[in-house]
Amino acid sequence: MKRSAAIIFLILAVTSSGSGAVSLVKKWETDRVFKTPESVVYDAERHILYVSNICGGPDEKDGNGFISQLSMKGEIVSLKWIGGLNAPKGMGISGTRLYVADVDELVEIDVEKGKVLARHPAPGAKFLNDVAVGSGGAVYISDSAESQNAIYRFDGEKVELWARAPSINRPNGLLVDGGNLVIGVSGHSMLKRVDIETGKISDIVTIGSAIDGVAMDGKGNFIVSDWKGRTMLVEPSGGIYVLLDTAAAGVNSADICFLPKWKMLLIPTFSDNRVVACTLVY
Repeated sequence: MKRSAAIIFLILAVTSSGSGAVSLVKKWETDRVFKTPESVVYDAERHILYVSNICGGPDEKDGNGFISQLSMKGEIVSLKWIGGLNAPKGMGISGTRLYVADVDELVEIDVEKGKVLARHPAPGAKFLNDVAVGSGGAVYISDSAESQNAIYRFDGEKVELWARAPSINRPNGLLVDGGNLVIGVSGHSMLKRVDIETGKISDIVTIGSAIDGVAMDGKGNFIVSDWKGRTMLVEPSGGIYVLLDTAAAGVNSADICFLPKWKMLLIPTFSDNRVVACTLVY
């Protein structure tokens, strides 16, 4: 199975969107050195990637989780740079702080000192999943537990419930786009937005499958991962174009990261224990 998974990453889809043909070309892939990598985030100031490793059950508080440092060329800088976490998932950068969603708390890490500064509990949280940083440093965190329908916010001092509604059932991937928080709502297989100022929730586009990571391509389109293995370019008008499908090989596509400057898409493969980098070609 692992051999077929490696091959399928070499055969990447070429499809046509409203903007013309678009494809993915593999740039590099790591060895299977990670332990259930869930999320990748880019630190622009230090030009380095961080990878969250669950290393156990996705909701277990076992202390086995860790954060890795990865170079932009796919080389391991430090496999267990920060340890002692539980089931770390989504991450976000603000200045010298790396924020990590970890079951029921937001972990704050000083990236220059390489140490955990604080663990901020999220009252009532059950399955914190993704993280997005907004203007002014506000940190938004999704709770993907089925009973929650919740988004939390960290204001620099404490984590509080920010939004809860049936229309955001099982929220996962998050990103801040201007004055809106874009949410991958897995329970409804849709991208939705919340006006940060007013709290109004509105639909963007139906995806048709569970959503994990959400990014933007720098041209107004979304890049969305389906945890089972699909990675898609999604136009706000409704066009959906599958760029990569590794579901048949059992290779997941978790919380992706896209870097518009280099048109570089980073895919953590979860139970396949790799990070794969591709170039998005228009």
